[in-house]
Amino acid sequence: MKKVVWAVGLLSAISFSACQEKQKTLTTKEIKAKADSIFATRVEYLNKQAAEDLDRRSAIEVKAKADSIVEAYKAAHPEQNTMPPPPAEPTEPPAQQ
Repeated sequence: MKKVVWAVGLLSAISFSACQEKQKTLTTKEIKAKADSIFATRVEYLNKQAAEDLDRRSAIEVKAKADSIVEAYKAAHPEQNTMPPPPAEPTEPPAQQ
């Protein structure tokens, strides 16, 4: 039991002495440099994610918007909704002279 109390006391003394060390205070310049570094890496990551999201969603959203525009145009111009039939293909080859 004495060994346990001795170990706890020793660990407490070591931890209290570690807390007594004076910590280095950062200057404004150092704080700004750290913040800029963190900010730059985060912005790079967010830009990469945004580009991936845009690539993934572009096809879906562009198709829906295009379909909507075509439907609105057809509703506004009903006379142009019918497509003329394709030209008939000749059944006989042209006569050679």
